[in-house]
Amino acid sequence: MAIVAAVLSSPAFAGASTLYVGGANCSDAGVGAPDQPYCTIGKAAAVATAGQTVLVSAGTYPEKVTVGHSGAAGSPIVFQAVPGATVTVTGGSNGFVVSGKQYVTISGFTVTGTTSYGIYLSGSNNIVVSANTVTNAGHSVSGQLAAGIDLSGTSASTITGNNTNHNSDSGIFLNSTTTTTTVSYNNSSFNANQYQRNANGINVVGQNNTILGNLLHDNEDSGLQFYPGGDNNLATLNVSYDNGDHGIDDLNVTGGRLIGNTIYHNCTSGINVEGTSGNYLVENNISVDNAVFLVNPTPIGAYGSNTCKRRAGNIGIWDSAPGSTTVNANLVYLTVPGTMYVFGSSYSSLSAMQSATGQEQQGRQADPRFVNPAGFDLRPQEGSPAIDSADSGASGAQATDVTGAARTDDPTVANTGIGPRAYDDRGAYEFGGGGGPLPPTAALTVSPSSGTAPLPVTADASGSTDPQGQPLTYTFTFGDGTTVGPQASATASHTYGAAGSYPVSVTVTDTANLSGSAQQSVTVSAGGGGGGGNPAYVSQIATNYSTSTHTSGYLAVWRTQGVVAGDLAVLSVQLTGASPTGTVSGTDDAGNTYAVGQDVADGAGDRLVVLYGVLHTALVPNNRITVSFPSAATYRITGDELSGVTAPDRQAGAGGSGSAYASGSTGVTSAAKEFVFGTVAVYAGTTPAWASGWTGLTTYAVGTNYLGRAYQITSATNSFNATGTASGSWLAVCVTFE
Repeated sequence: MAIVAAVLSSPAFAGASTLYVGGANCSDAGVGAPDQPYCTIGKAAAVATAGQTVLVSAGTYPEKVTVGHSGAAGSPIVFQAVPGATVTVTGGSNGFVVSGKQYVTISGFTVTGTTSYGIYLSGSNNIVVSANTVTNAGHSVSGQLAAGIDLSGTSASTITGNNTNHNSDSGIFLNSTTTTTTVSYNNSSFNANQYQRNANGINVVGQNNTILGNLLHDNEDSGLQFYPGGDNNLATLNVSYDNGDHGIDDLNVTGGRLIGNTIYHNCTSGINVEGTSGNYLVENNISVDNAVFLVNPTPIGAYGSNTCKRRAGNIGIWDSAPGSTTVNANLVYLTVPGTMYVFGSSYSSLSAMQSATGQEQQGRQADPRFVNPAGFDLRPQEGSPAIDSADSGASGAQATDVTGAARTDDPTVANTGIGPRAYDDRGAYEFGGGGGPLPPTAALTVSPSSGTAPLPVTADASGSTDPQGQPLTYTFTFGDGTTVGPQASATASHTYGAAGSYPVSVTVTDTANLSGSAQQSVTVSAGGGGGGGNPAYVSQIATNYSTSTHTSGYLAVWRTQGVVAGDLAVLSVQLTGASPTGTVSGTDDAGNTYAVGQDVADGAGDRLVVLYGVLHTALVPNNRITVSFPSAATYRITGDELSGVTAPDRQAGAGGSGSAYASGSTGVTSAAKEFVFGTVAVYAGTTPAWASGWTGLTTYAVGTNYLGRAYQITSATNSFNATGTASGSWLAVCVTFE
């Protein structure tokens, strides 16, 4: 009988509604019981069946979680982080994979640092992905890009309440075989390829999906994009601002409905319907101050300097689209001169467009009276022309607004709307006297605010409040590349190892996905020698290239934290067709300068230069670092931020060809603790691989030219040689910094 009982209770805590993961006494050989949880989420995912919940305790789980079974209608398999706990899944090709399954829910996790998609759904249906943070998916290199959440061949699913940011491709992607799926109330921002303008907040190429109530901002390309294959979709109640292309972009798609969105301050036309697109309905939107700026407002990569007038208009209906597109009851406005509307032709006013086309008969051109446009609070104030003036009968119009507030009649405003309710408001927000839910107010103290490296500090945001009394999550950044959270705890600790002035910030987010931020600063003085004596790699600063010849090139800082004063910036410059002599030098917008750490060239016009500079003044997003060449050349440039070091100590450099590269040995280092930086430039070859002992960084690839970097942090004096394997001709450099 004892043997039978053991079989019946294995392997998945048979009969239990909950399987537990993480914590003391864990064992993947157990059954996921409360007193002996599984150690890995993957083990629970392999055994969980319909109706079971996998409850995961706080911690970091370095794994790829593949769901092994399907749930059933009314009895899904639920993967849930313990409420209030920070559960991080990182380091795998994906965080979660659901392939060929149905009725599965994934909720409450932080997925970061995956080499491919953070969360990947394939050939599945009735999947719910909710309240996750997905960040840093893929790499900003051709062939290694990845969306935060990717849906392939998925249907009847819901993607809701997630935060997708700083991914190497779009925050959320619905491919051509993904249908009947709702993407709602997500916050998707700061997604970027970095070397080309192509990453969107949400990218849809599948049919018959609903994109509702999402906040989309500061993405490299458009906030929301429908591209070929993305027919018959509904976009409603979305708020899209400060994106590098359009607020909503529609190219070669048919049957779309763009209803009740708020679009503001995007680089090109706010709502864009172009190419062979047709049978479109564009109603009840607010579109303000789009395509009127000289440069891209999004501080991401080289594309931060793109002109913003390549497609004009708050609303632009282009090419063959006007023939079968209906626009009506939209509210448009410009605070500076520009193109108000495009409908085949360009118009500087709504009245001119109405007279010429007969479209937009309920349209309005007036100040929408946003609460605080500079702070992107785009709710209407009393007296806004958006109030009680929409077409509630438009196909796809919603009975509630983006915050969930019901449509409300403002008694001080005449009802001029049409449809079954004459008092619906235009745009994503309904005015209700006090407006919708207000964002939380962040408060931050940092103690101590100054001291000598190494300096431990505590950031405390416990004074933050939410007007609705909703629980808050906290994300701290410490200005040196360190981020803590999002987490339930209102405090975070960190130790600074290098001298400098560091901005410390907190972002607090409530359950309605509204957020507020606060910032303080910490000043760290050197603890004696070598920039603080604790060498560390902080982060990549940016990358850029040109396949045409120039006498200079540049990097545009894309990291939202910028580059901290007191840190060392190292630039790896790969040149083709360059003079083997003459000075390569660097400057930046903040007045810092960059000197040569090592320079090596061959006889074929190839040259590899490592520049370095201590930042006496911090760099902020979109600041440029400009590198000047002695003659015109094509280039690949990368920038890296180091802390705890200030100057080069030992150098070596060499060139050659074949299957292996080597910089040659440096002299013996002067100090026990130094940062050893290796760089290899491969020409017309293959991706370099680094020898054992080196921590490889992302290789920057342009065609068959490769620029690779790696590092070591020493604990004893020694000499070093940057070595590895790659085919083709190469130049290799090794520089130690102290």
